[in-house]
Amino acid sequence: AIVETVDAHQGFSVVTDKIRTDDRRTLLVLVAALTFFMSAALDNLTTTIVMCSLLARLAPKSDPEFRSVAGGLIVIAANAGGAWSPIG
Repeated sequence: AIVETVDAHQGFSVVTDKIRTDDRRTLLVLVAALTFFMSAALDNLTTTIVMCSLLARLAPKSDPEFRSVAGGLIVIAANAGGAWSPIG
């Protein structure tokens, strides 16, 4: 519910306005890195939900295969970042 509220009030525009690239590889690297470091500070599930919401705004709707690959990468990066955190 919180993610939808933040999204409804344009809370993610701070991040999505900064990420402007048409290169899919660059977008994947940026999203994975952001997910990894966010997950070290936040819960893995929360990070995954937030990053998938951001991905829905950043990835082209005309490329469902890319969106699927990027979504899978978000899950992997969130788990890796959670394991990397000092909390464990």
